[in-house]
Amino acid sequence: MQYPLSPFPHGQKVRPMSSVATGPSVTHLTEETAHHRRGDIQGLRALAVVLVVLDHAGVPLFSGGFEGVDIFFTLSGFVITQSLLLYPEAPLRHQLITFYTRRIRRITPAASLALVVTLVVAYCALRTTYPPNLLGDVRWANFFGENVRLTSTSANYFIPGLAPSLVTPFWSLAVEEQFYALFPLLFFLIHRHTVGRSRHNALRVALVVLLVVSALWSWHYSLTSPTAAYYSLFTRWWELALGALVALLPRGWHWRSTAAATRVSWVALAAIALGAELLHNVGAYPGVAAWLPCGATAALLFSGRGETGVVQTMLAWRPAQFVGNLSYSWYLYHFLFLTLPLYIGTGTNSRTERVVEVIGGFVCALASYYLVESPIRRARLFKDPYLAVLLGIICLAAVYDTTVFINALLPR
Repeated sequence: MQYPLSPFPHGQKVRPMSSVATGPSVTHLTEETAHHRRGDIQGLRALAVVLVVLDHAGVPLFSGGFEGVDIFFTLSGFVITQSLLLYPEAPLRHQLITFYTRRIRRITPAASLALVVTLVVAYCALRTTYPPNLLGDVRWANFFGENVRLTSTSANYFIPGLAPSLVTPFWSLAVEEQFYALFPLLFFLIHRHTVGRSRHNALRVALVVLLVVSALWSWHYSLTSPTAAYYSLFTRWWELALGALVALLPRGWHWRSTAAATRVSWVALAAIALGAELLHNVGAYPGVAAWLPCGATAALLFSGRGETGVVQTMLAWRPAQFVGNLSYSWYLYHFLFLTLPLYIGTGTNSRTERVVEVIGGFVCALASYYLVESPIRRARLFKDPYLAVLLGIICLAAVYDTTVFINALLPR
């Protein structure tokens, strides 16, 4: 059965680039469906976003919760590679169009709405004390360049007493999208110029080389330029490549028993818990320290291959799946609610207020997921690549026009 509104010509016979899946239904598989058999992945997303939110909310014992971003990076590399392995053989242009239009549907509408909401809420709440850099920050975030913006302005999460930009978390979204702009091209080109088993071997070699180079650069650059290193694609590339490498491991590689997989999974969870408490004391990050959450995530992903141990069952728990589904939208909104009070009045933020703020971000995430993110991702209309691109352009234009409109309203 042909994928409706697919860029692949009607009647064209397709087969996946990997033996992971076969049959005509493979063209229906996307990054959202490729891992549905792995309920632990959504659970890991839930764990990652909860760590980040608790860290930003200032909850004791979670001051290293920014490791949730590293978990997200490793997960993203894994899931995207699994998705790419299921792409049908087709001209490079068609493969890239399919990938990028799916990214537009998945990422852009929800992110654009969050940016517009941030602009409007900040204007209504602040007026005369509107942050002078916010319009520029939003414009950079709109085009997935917030990591470059924060580097150029020497912004830092970790400066006590300094209220960060309301769109600071968009730096990690920028890193992911920059990775997505490059990695599929590398993936498809290697597949195009290799055959048989050498395809996966060539990909593994390329990933290992890039991972080692990026990890070494991350170690060096984190020591010499910690702020720039924190936001750089090149110091974070290895984190996504690590997840991609796990996805490319031979299918026959797995733990000999469920008991062994479970033991490793518990150790990995313990490592993440340790990082949530201790990583805030690390002066150079990501550097070497990020291997703690990233290695633990890779171990959990590997341990979940064909195994259903206690940890995987916990991560697949229905409430964890629910939070995992909302993780992207919650990540987009939580920082606005937690940071906006720092610009108002005395800048204090009590424990009760932080609870309300966390709930506020979660409610916005619910609305975004059920009214925007999920409907657009599932809509048959936007599976047409041209309409998906048009949707992306409209979203980008809406954010930019909002910055112009808010700028005109600000007092001179």
